[in-house]
Amino acid sequence: MEPFILLQGVKHFYKERLALDIPELQIEKGSITGLAGPNGSGKSTLLRILALAEQCTSGTLLVEGTPVWAYAGKASRRITMLPQEPYLLRRTVYDNIAYGLRLRNKGGDLKAAVGEGLALVGLDPSFAARRWHELSGGEAQRVALAARLVLRPSCLLLDEPTASVDVKSGLLIQQAILHAREQWGTTLVIASHNRSWLHDICDHLIFLYNGRRLECCLDNFLPGPWSPAETGLWQASLSDGQALYAGKPSRPDSNGVLPPSSLRLMNGTLREGERLLRCTVIAIYIDKYLHAPSLQVNCGGQPLVVSSPLDEDELDACRPGREVNLCYRPENVIWLD
Repeated sequence: MEPFILLQGVKHFYKERLALDIPELQIEKGSITGLAGPNGSGKSTLLRILALAEQCTSGTLLVEGTPVWAYAGKASRRITMLPQEPYLLRRTVYDNIAYGLRLRNKGGDLKAAVGEGLALVGLDPSFAARRWHELSGGEAQRVALAARLVLRPSCLLLDEPTASVDVKSGLLIQQAILHAREQWGTTLVIASHNRSWLHDICDHLIFLYNGRRLECCLDNFLPGPWSPAETGLWQASLSDGQALYAGKPSRPDSNGVLPPSSLRLMNGTLREGERLLRCTVIAIYIDKYLHAPSLQVNCGGQPLVVSSPLDEDELDACRPGREVNLCYRPENVIWLD
């Protein structure tokens, strides 16, 4: 089946700095794709290129098999993006939501369409008469989303849609986004730091770091600095006096990842080459990809996820709030730099 969007050999530079390097990326029609990664990893740049709001320096972007370019062609009217900071016209809510429909010469009952858009994001029809400066941050974000939903886009791109809003607005935004996929088959691409939400709703998760797609996840992201330790290892200090150990990094401020599957609960004694971490269990959840329980723990201020198999006795010992010991091998740390 032909992907809805296909990127091939895409690179993007800001002056001489490489901001994005994606050899290939496929986004299937009707899917929900999540983009995860730290600030500056390239998520927003990738979204702007997908939205045809920015032309990549080199490479090809195809929509349903047809090459497309930024700011041109019918494809730009089928794909729309909601930025993290909503931009509203200095007009009423009604005019903001109706603007895109008028621009596309959409006929029909504009009043009904605006009312439907407001309902989708949980706002009363009376909001249509309000002006842009009378809205809270959460209300403004919901109005901006409504303006995109009334277009019934083939693809909706969202950059941190719930990052700067209150809890109620965040939940309503999440529901409206999923409605678009369920009712219209809209393809969704969502960049968010809300990893649990992405994990719950996405068909695919893409991890970015320094503009590149990673083959590993970023659940256990280990920031520097690192300093030499014994026997050729390097260590990063934790807030409770413990240390994380790894092989030699390329530089002291390198960042690493410890795969969740490489951590295990200590059952008996340490095996040769293993290191110990004392942790507090934060939560237990079912991993939708592994179809098995996973743990969220805190080790001296460092959050970690454990996805190695757990038997019934181990699960019973891992109730939230309890102290557990984890084992890992320093050589399993993957350097990102």
